[in-house]
Amino acid sequence: MDDQGWCDPDDFDDSVRDGVKQELSPGECLLWAERPTLPRMRRVRLIPLAFVVVLTALSGVSLAGMLGVLNQATINPWAVVAGFGLAPATIGTLIMLDALYRTGSWMSRRWTLARTVYAMTDQRVIIGRFDPTDGRLDAYSIIPGLIADTTPFEYPDGTGDLHFEGLGAIVRGPIGFFGIRRVRNVDRLLRETLIDPFPRW
Repeated sequence: MDDQGWCDPDDFDDSVRDGVKQELSPGECLLWAERPTLPRMRRVRLIPLAFVVVLTALSGVSLAGMLGVLNQATINPWAVVAGFGLAPATIGTLIMLDALYRTGSWMSRRWTLARTVYAMTDQRVIIGRFDPTDGRLDAYSIIPGLIADTTPFEYPDGTGDLHFEGLGAIVRGPIGFFGIRRVRNVDRLLRETLIDPFPRW
């Protein structure tokens, strides 16, 4: 490999190394271990936010026009409230519910990844989570032959996600390494070690 030091077990975080070491079998070699980086909350851009606010406000004017509120000689105050306020209130509520859902998903993902550790040995892939009460590592393994292929998603800073393909019949939802550094190197190590250790020339 180009950079031999990146998977040196001596460079692993102590909590990662100690937790994973208990899961290793005699003679099993730890090649790589890492805790995922926590996802940051997405920033809301000013221009798109202003665009949504203006459209939401104008929806009240549109609804009032469709209801004929603006064409009446005498306007009922409740009709004004319903005409101008119903559409913005409804759209605003839907936007707030979506924002709350996304915030909850983001917090749940951060909570899960904060307790997660990934490791790769010469025999298997290990995905574990530390128990929040006693700190014990609950790990499960993926042995060679189960991962048919990988799909890496890399961000400009080199971090990214590595999705495992071929596990749809075993687990629901995506499974892999999420929020890891040097995702391309990890993908290459996984392929060379567990997916296709004997490449065809």
